[in-house]
Amino acid sequence: MSEPSRAWLEWHREHEEALSALQTAQHAYHRTVAHGAFAGAADGPSIAENAEMQQGSLEALEAARVRLDEVRARKPEA
Repeated sequence: MSEPSRAWLEWHREHEEALSALQTAQHAYHRTVAHGAFAGAADGPSIAENAEMQQGSLEALEAARVRLDEVRARKPEA
């Protein structure tokens, strides 16, 4: 296998992992926001706890987006 092909395959694997991480973070954030509609319910988190969870989920989402952008910026020539 040539070096460019090896580099592309490595980049593709890294891109796939970063994209999957972003999608996972998006789903977690959306679940947190949806659960926020029930914040303060007897069996759920308080409004303050939910706000903290949403902020944490949003930060994780942003970190995953930045990571994907970094990987995409290193895409090798085809």
